[in-house]
Amino acid sequence: MELKFLGIALGKQGIVGDAIYANPSMMPFPIQRCEYLKSLSNRQIAILTACFFANFYKTVANSESQALVSNMAAAEKSFEPYSDEYMILHQETSEEMDHIWTFRSVYNMVARETRSEEPFEAPGFFLGMVGSIPQDDYNSVDTQFRLSEECSHILELLHKPEGLQILLDEMKKKGRGFRYRTQHFLIGDAMRLLPAEDVQSLGLGGLWLLTRFAANVELKQGESYLFVDPEKFNYEPLAYNINQGHLHDEARHYTTSFDIGLTLYQAARPEAQAFIRELMRMTMEDYIKGQFLVFPEMLEAYSKGCLTIPFYFCKQTLEMAMSHQEFSDKLNNIDDLFSSWAQMEWPKKLPPFDAGLLTQKRWRYISQQYERIRQAIGIEYDVASLGNLLHRYKDILKQENLTEAFILA
Repeated sequence: MELKFLGIALGKQGIVGDAIYANPSMMPFPIQRCEYLKSLSNRQIAILTACFFANFYKTVANSESQALVSNMAAAEKSFEPYSDEYMILHQETSEEMDHIWTFRSVYNMVARETRSEEPFEAPGFFLGMVGSIPQDDYNSVDTQFRLSEECSHILELLHKPEGLQILLDEMKKKGRGFRYRTQHFLIGDAMRLLPAEDVQSLGLGGLWLLTRFAANVELKQGESYLFVDPEKFNYEPLAYNINQGHLHDEARHYTTSFDIGLTLYQAARPEAQAFIRELMRMTMEDYIKGQFLVFPEMLEAYSKGCLTIPFYFCKQTLEMAMSHQEFSDKLNNIDDLFSSWAQMEWPKKLPPFDAGLLTQKRWRYISQQYERIRQAIGIEYDVASLGNLLHRYKDILKQENLTEAFILA
């Protein structure tokens, strides 16, 4: 489904009336408990939800920009040209371009109305790397790709008999930054640089698509409930239809990621399967550590210098909304808000209604989907690393229904 015309229309229309752009309970801050947030007018709530909507899909768009490169590399190195799988990945890449364009239009509108200068980070095309160019710049343009020493080292290891285990050990020893840089290289430029037979034996196409599946679980659990209970809220129609259209597209991408990703993983040589399995374990554990937290825990993590993705949305949303003229007569010190929230008394249970029920549904969805991939490729979680978050993961799986309060481990 093409979404671009909806994004352009919403971009021209601006934030209108008091229609809302997301379910308030989906926003990661205590809108029912904080006196300041409870005092907001309907118009201010509309602006707040529009900022949340724009920031949510900005993050989605930046993730989808990786798919533009990785989908094409996986298609060309793993399948015959114009085969079904090849064409599916090409079609999905076209859809990702449409999504990025759409979300950029929406973000630009909200940034314009709130006077936010926060950029919409995206591939070069969206940073203006097109159009006319001065002659001096033209003469100095050098688009030749050069490998960094780090990437050359990774490629060398991929060709050694014990190289995958050495690389895995280095990824654990050098920390999260090196691990994610290496993963990014393996599912992008490495696939483009290596011959097709190496990409297939290393299972790099499978690594990309299984990684995309894990990321899609993260996306779908949030996006599926962004406009929940439409009969109860005055949702803005264009925003609602963008959400529904994107859900429709990503449902297909989701199936592709799991089915084709698993097939490519199973076709890789045994040591490559072990390498992918370990990388997927660490990636999924990172997602669990970020998502199975309740808000006061995210707030505490932020006070210690750790920014979870939901709390990133919280901060970005507040910063944008409070710069809107509609908030000019309101408190605009976010640090004061965070301090007041940190002093609140928070419940130890998730109630089976409103935000508590939404959290239960989201956690249940994540754990069910992660169990699919965990069982399919034989992952065992690191119990010591996940601690009480693994108990929450298992407890929500065991809960027969969501009509009772969920006691936090």
